[in-house]
Amino acid sequence: MMLNFKFLVFVFIAVSINTYSQVYESIEKSATEYFISLSNKDSDVDSDLSKLKEILFRNFDKTELESKYQTSINDFDSLKNHFTEYELTIKNISKDSALVLFNQWYLHFSNTFYNYADEKFFSSNQTKILFFSASMSCQCTLEMCKKQTIEILNLAKEMNLDYWIVDSYEHNDLQIKYETFFAPSLIVFDSHNNVLYKIEYDEKMIVSLFGYFNNESKKNNLE
Repeated sequence: MMLNFKFLVFVFIAVSINTYSQVYESIEKSATEYFISLSNKDSDVDSDLSKLKEILFRNFDKTELESKYQTSINDFDSLKNHFTEYELTIKNISKDSALVLFNQWYLHFSNTFYNYADEKFFSSNQTKILFFSASMSCQCTLEMCKKQTIEILNLAKEMNLDYWIVDSYEHNDLQIKYETFFAPSLIVFDSHNNVLYKIEYDEKMIVSLFGYFNNESKKNNLE
């Protein structure tokens, strides 16, 4: 019995350390859960925000941030300060306004870990979605970017797809490379990073994307 107890403690510690060390992944997962919860006006949205805060303000290793995650402690502190400002501001505004502000924070997060996320995304051996949002543009484009970011996050969760949300205002190298010069836009890649499908500045982007995946599913069923 004592041996089993020690084994369980060991497993718990090992899992905790592994989760703790996944800086980008743990923050991204929690941020996505909060983003979706906020957009749905779920009752547990405050709990999701607290979870994100707890993860974000862990004492992550400076060396690991710089070497593995390719960001600086100053940039990471800036992200945390932005979160603190967000948390204070949303006390006096509507959920819809909070959604606009959190979209900006999410893009800040994306920019902070851009180089690491780039490598992680293109090393994935699954079908994946690259979505180009924007932190600076006209109001209608910003609203469309926010709306479609949430739709992409929901779709990726539903279909278990890998995805990456990029702030094209700060990073346009991939837009140039793949000749998608508008935001919002998206590219679907296969497991070998071949381009399968592109959509640019389409208000019904998610409908087109659903249609694409449904057609692909039907093709696979016929083969």
